[in-house]
Parts: sequence; C-alpha cells; structure tokens
Amino acid sequence: MLLSDGTELMFRVRAHANARRVSFLFSRREGMVVRIPRGFDRNRIPGILEQHREAIEAALRKYPMRPEPFQRPERIVLQAIGEEWTIEYESGNSRHVTLAQRGEQRLHISGAIDRPELVRRVLQRWLVLKARPHLIPWLRNVAQELGFPLKGATVRFQRTLWASCSHRDTVSLNARLLLVPPASVRYVFIHELAHTRHRNHSREFWQVVAAHVPDYRAKRTELQKLWNALEI
Repeated sequence: MLLSDGTELMFRVRAHANARRVSFLFSRREGMVVRIPRGFDRNRIPGILEQHREAIEAALRKYPMRPEPFQRPERIVLQAIGEEWTIEYESGNSRHVTLAQRGEQRLHISGAIDRPELVRRVLQRWLVLKARPHLIPWLRNVAQELGFPLKGATVRFQRTLWASCSHRDTVSLNARLLLVPPASVRYVFIHELAHTRHRNHSREFWQVVAAHVPDYRAKRTELQKLWNALEI
C-alpha cells in the first residue's frame, strides 16, 4: 500500500495463537507490526490495511518508522540452490545503477552505488530473473509429484508474502525463496498447492499440509525468523 506521501508502507507480520482479530502495533524501534491470529489468510492483509489507511497514517506520524539503512551486501547466499555470489562495486553515473554478471557467481554493480535504494532495486530485479528458471520448474515438479493441480506460476518480489495462490490455481512465488533452505522452499510450495483444494486455512487445509510436511509448524516459525533477517 502506498502512503499519502508516495512511500511504500513497510511493516512486519506476526501470528499469535491468542489473537482473535487483526490489530496494529506501532513503536519507534520496530515501526509497524500487523498482529494476526494463527492460520489467518495473509492474502487479506492488504485489503484490511486499506480499510484502516487514515488510522495507520495518523499512528505513523506519531511513531515514525526508523528502519535501519540498507547496507550493500558483499555476497548473496542462495541457499535454495546452493550458490554463493560475491559482489563488487564501482562508482560511476550519479543517477543510475547497473548490474552485470562477471565470471562465475560474481556480480558487478556500478553507478550511483552511494544510493542504497537504487542498489537494492537492481539486486531485487536480478533475484527475480535468477529465481524464475529455478523456482517455477521446481514448483511444477512438486505439484506433479504430489498430485496437486497447478494452472500457472509466476515469480516476483513480494514485500509481505512468501507466496500466494489465486482462485484459478495460479501460484505467485516470492523471489526471496532463493535465499532460504530447500526444505523451507518445499514447505511454501506445498502450503500454496494445498490452497488448490482448500481456499482457506481450515482444519482440513492444515491436514493436507501436515500429510506432506509433518513439522509444518516448525517450518512456519523458521520462515518468520528468516524473513526478518533477510537483507534484500
């Protein structure tokens, strides 16, 4: 969601077993946290945020978010596919940032490298391009292996979700999945594929997930920790 000043709303999502509804918490240290009940459909969050736009903006004026500035990484570890890329930087054009692959698993970023958000954007675009040929065939193989219908798949850079499944059985994957261990990626795949049978997070839905990922609760906790730790 874009705020009235044109900036993107940044927030964290935390699931709590004793939460009965969606609520918002604000602090100068953490910024905005969206508190949701366990099993809540995260695809509903954007709509809820829009409904409470005025209250959210008023709270952010009182507790302005102070996120840590983006630090240019010297390397990127793609745990999902077992690759580690080193990054070298070269100052140049003051308005643009370009990225090129140089040699084996080496990235060269040049231009306005003192503008961290521009550096972050080119890394995000590279991650999406890198993820597509890996994540989409992987997802299709899992769907075929386990007998789930899958009409289509896309990869993009999502700010709040690891993945989502549409009512047409199309799964949208977050390129950040390349940054997490293979077992966690597989869990996300199965979670979304299970939505092709159950559109909600009902008991029946979790039974389908548990049939293929018995330790899914541990995987959910791990993914939340990984999300908060990711730099890109």
